[in-house]
Amino acid sequence: MKLFSAPLLLAASAAAADVMFTPVNDVTSHSKILLDVVEMQDLIDAGSKDEAMTIYTEGKYRKDKGKTVQMMAQKDWVAAGLEDTTDNDNFASLFRQDHIDSTNTYLETYNMDAMNCDGSFANESEDMCKISAKKNLICTALSYSLYEGISSIQYGNEKNWDELFAFWHGVYDETVDSRVGKGGPYGVQISRDNDFQTDFHVQAMEAAIDGQKAYKNGVLKDQEKLKDAYDSFAKANLATFAQATIKYSKQFEDPENSAKQDNKWGEGYTYFRCGAGLMRGELASYIDWLLDPRKYDAAHADRGTSNGNTVCKILKKMLSLPEIGQGIQVSDLNVEAYFPDIKEQCEIETFDHAEGAFFSSKKSGNVRTWIPVVSFILVCSIYVIGYFKITRAKKE
Repeated sequence: MKLFSAPLLLAASAAAADVMFTPVNDVTSHSKILLDVVEMQDLIDAGSKDEAMTIYTEGKYRKDKGKTVQMMAQKDWVAAGLEDTTDNDNFASLFRQDHIDSTNTYLETYNMDAMNCDGSFANESEDMCKISAKKNLICTALSYSLYEGISSIQYGNEKNWDELFAFWHGVYDETVDSRVGKGGPYGVQISRDNDFQTDFHVQAMEAAIDGQKAYKNGVLKDQEKLKDAYDSFAKANLATFAQATIKYSKQFEDPENSAKQDNKWGEGYTYFRCGAGLMRGELASYIDWLLDPRKYDAAHADRGTSNGNTVCKILKKMLSLPEIGQGIQVSDLNVEAYFPDIKEQCEIETFDHAEGAFFSSKKSGNVRTWIPVVSFILVCSIYVIGYFKITRAKKE
């Protein structure tokens, strides 16, 4: 059951309309590669796997020779010369650890296996394969967007920052194509924001704009500002895919969705993968172990798919840690706007994080992060004032 607030959604839509990144460089061609994603998704749905595979390997809308979605999935950050490969390494190490994805190109392996319904998807249903292939193409776009962001920080190249936007947003000029904002993470963010009454797509857009302000006349003037903008961009995207993980991990076990179980399950797990490398490692490993349908069999029947407990296990794991990742806490996701009875169902009293609730591994917009700092300063002030009073009294 959903609780919709029309004024809130209208306000969010108005805010989004007023906040738009304008690339300094022409990245129209880059943005059009997400039209390849849109058409591949339609072809996969229609059962035209071979046609989808042709676009994946050869490309269609991007004019640059050799620039394909497959190329994006195969990107090796180390070979490309990036010094900070953390955000890629976190994904790659997580999805290589059990050898289901047996190569370094974890995105490519998943794309190919899901589209062909073989390899790690050999025993899965057609519905599971289709939805997993469609959604992992979005994960591929997000990964490449993050790659461009790190490149911009390292090389001080403003065009890389424009490309971060292009691979995240898709077409941004309706005179180029009417499918503006389709095929990538931006579209998912709008959908989840509508579900949960949040504004993470606006936050991501604002982060892109803030990063642009670190440049003056094409020259990087403030690298720290650019880094902060990148962190905010990653944070907003993680929030969206955490929401998607929660949404579909609940829906796939709902008896009302029994006919669509594989579709919902594959969607939830694949969306989780989109943001997993941005999560705290312990949380990402747990959800991967719990939710990956390819690992689920009779020997692992306790992984949470009985009695509708998967979403509860995920939420409780999140709450047992200081944060989800990037400074995000469950309360930031506005879960009850979409699932108003979730606390009662999961027997959760509060969305406060039990362990280290005031600690954040990265900058957080959550005011609670500052409470211990303020308390420490207050205590120190009291001691200092007391010291001077005693000293003065002795002198007198």
